[in-house]
Amino acid sequence: MPENIFSNFEPVDQNNVVSKEYDNIKPFYASSHGPSRLFTAIYKGRKVVIKTLKAEFAQDDQCRENLKKEYEITSQLDYKFIRKALGFENIQGLGESIIFEYIDGKSLAEHVRVGTLNEKQIKSVLIDLCDGLNYMHQRGIIHCDLKPENIMVTAADFRAKIIDIGLPETEYKTDRELLIKENEFIAPELIKGEEADPRSDVYSMGKIIEFIVERNMLSQFSSVATHCTQFSREQRFDSISDVRSVITKGYSMVKLIILLLVLAALGVLAYLYIPKIVEKSRAEKAERLVVDFSHEMDKINAETNALCEKYRLLSLTEAVNVPDAWKEDSVRFSQQLAPFMSMDSLRQVAAVAFENQKQAIVNSRQHDYDALLMTEFRQATDSIAVAMRSGTVNVSDSLMLVIAGQWYQKTH
Repeated sequence: MPENIFSNFEPVDQNNVVSKEYDNIKPFYASSHGPSRLFTAIYKGRKVVIKTLKAEFAQDDQCRENLKKEYEITSQLDYKFIRKALGFENIQGLGESIIFEYIDGKSLAEHVRVGTLNEKQIKSVLIDLCDGLNYMHQRGIIHCDLKPENIMVTAADFRAKIIDIGLPETEYKTDRELLIKENEFIAPELIKGEEADPRSDVYSMGKIIEFIVERNMLSQFSSVATHCTQFSREQRFDSISDVRSVITKGYSMVKLIILLLVLAALGVLAYLYIPKIVEKSRAEKAERLVVDFSHEMDKINAETNALCEKYRLLSLTEAVNVPDAWKEDSVRFSQQLAPFMSMDSLRQVAAVAFENQKQAIVNSRQHDYDALLMTEFRQATDSIAVAMRSGTVNVSDSLMLVIAGQWYQKTH
């Protein structure tokens, strides 16, 4: 399991973020391995997403060029199933940034893992995805990093929105074995460094369908996934339009017979290696589960600062411990991680993370309490406070806090 799943979001000094146009800039997400990080903000009354580079990549010429290239590619696209790029700016404290439209919804990966979409909705999302990719391919643009995490599903009407078009995060990895293991949705020719073409996205589309089928949804499309994910691109569908046609209309009888014969031949070969295949499949699913869990924990961990602000202590009469309202967030986080709790190791890691998050809230509330106590003590005009303050010349802050606490006990 990655060791940094709770600490991959790089904190930002909000005092250094200066923008007259963007308000309420908040951390949103940071890539585990790549150079990018995301923020949400309000621009002219509209919520937007700001994509920029982590501090350690901010001066890397290649990373800056790739960020600019992503904007140049995405800004050419204006289609209902593709996230819009609204601009490219240099924001003080964040650096060069792409401004994207904000999509109210969840990724296809989240929906499939939790099972919140029915088969009709998933099929509709796949058709939207095909239409969006076809629009791109007609303009000579290949996505290159298509995966369930890069497909948003709108909350209002469950329509697809393709995001993160351009260079895949694998561009920033040098460990080839790790690259192959963690990027199962990327076509093999891209991993080998060969030039992409529309069939590279066809391969990724097949892996997405495979990801859905593995979770007992749209099992009738398993043969479509098989055809899309052939190692040789010449043996795949020629275009994403062909994939859409199969999803909407199904195979012709001739194609179906040919495919069944091929699958039967492959089945005979696979029968000889069933034990190894089953063992490998289980290992791959376990690895995928760990990676998915890591992504979910990244999101939960990134909410800590917001939760501390949400439960900020406003009065000395309030208890410092975590308020009862925390139970609602705890239940929400538990539901979010429900698909991963079958593994003891993941369950233990989640328990530690939740405990750390609760403690962070308590520590924040204690800090708030101390600040409120000191303010009230310094402003108090009663004789006890005046007398106690008179003997506090050159007293340390910690001792002053103790004196303030003694005063509060005497007067309340």
